[in-house]
Amino acid sequence: MKYRLIMSGTCFEGSAHILTDNEVIKIHEFKTKNSFESLVDMHSELSSILGEENYVPDTYTNYWMNSTAMKDSRLNFLLLDENDNIIWKSQEICDLEETPWVELVPYEQLDAPTLEAYTASGNAELDAYPHDAKPNILLYYQELRGTLVSFTIETDTQPKPTDFAHTSRCLETPKYEIELVDKVFYKGQLLKREYEYEDYRGKNLTVELFTMKDVE
Repeated sequence: MKYRLIMSGTCFEGSAHILTDNEVIKIHEFKTKNSFESLVDMHSELSSILGEENYVPDTYTNYWMNSTAMKDSRLNFLLLDENDNIIWKSQEICDLEETPWVELVPYEQLDAPTLEAYTASGNAELDAYPHDAKPNILLYYQELRGTLVSFTIETDTQPKPTDFAHTSRCLETPKYEIELVDKVFYKGQLLKREYEYEDYRGKNLTVELFTMKDVE
């Protein structure tokens, strides 16, 4: 029988893009010239400024893209049957942590399709903290309420909350950190993320540009 595990709460949909110093200047000049108060106000112009062949925040970047749930007090896991009836709703899974995935499966053994299921750009990194190799990072993310990611489980017995576990990842910036749900496991087996059960509302958009000046 097929079951579907739903992560419900505050959804995170975001990306990061590495900028050159000249691109940083272009963004600041555009912002000043057009009297925008913030990058959020001009977010729809960023692809034009940087070139749509180089950057579209929810489609293509040169660093990472990720869609998951934030690990906070609103996070809940729902188990649905084949007819989308709710069998149980639990926060217990939030406290059931699996061995870090890098210990379960060494990074070198991850093939591209598996890795791309978790970071759309195929990049295992997830941060917005500038350093010498990446001195300028453009961070873009939306906070959505509802459901963004789900998982399908096929089993002859009804799953229990304790059959599941998760790992989390911390998105670090010079100003704050965001804890995100990373991998979800069923009886020790890694589940594949699916985006066929999206049901969310509300939108809080954040767009920030971090440079080495922010970490000095």
